Amino acid sequence: MGRPVAPRGEGRSRLLEAALALFAQHGVNGTSLQMIADSLGVTKAAVYHLFNSKSEIVLAVAAPALAQMERVAAEAEKGSSAQERFDLALAGLVDLVLDNRLFSAAMQRDPQVGRELEEATEFRALASRLDALLIGAQPAPEARAALALAGGGLLVSAVNPAIEGIPRETLRRVFIESTSRVLNPLTPK
Repeated sequence: MGRPVAPRGEGRSRLLEAALALFAQHGVNGTSLQMIADSLGVTKAAVYHLFNSKSEIVLAVAAPALAQMERVAAEAEKGSSAQERFDLALAGLVDLVLDNRLFSAAMQRDPQVGRELEEATEFRALASRLDALLIGAQPAPEARAALALAGGGLLVSAVNPAIEGIPRETLRRVFIESTSRVLNPLTPK
């Protein structure tokens, strides 16, 4: 009798969940396809059946965050003023980071994730749209530096063990207020 077969799509979802957990723990470079297969109790060939490369897995793991990022940008772009667009973009980005903590951990743990995303045209376009909402289309060097600090701070803070047990709404409020204090003085009005 053969192995039980998972319902269509369930195997892919399980693989992506396992890969994300391993990426967050070991980084992309520290996670092999064999490790992903072993965590699922399948062969490496089964992993290759669903994905041709680890890069494809990284992009598939990133897809939900990218979709949420698209929704954040689209909603913020509807704002009636520069300040409203800024506020909507910032709140959406904080939600994005809080909703995707394992992915944030993977991004922080391994620069390979960032490189994989930078090569994806969709990500670069989304990042540019959000950057423009937060610091303007032609930002000053100080604004770009502040955005780098704020963005990195959000990613690191979201996975910091010191915040365990803090209610999400408290984290959301503090992250928005703190990031706003860093960026708001440098955004075009």
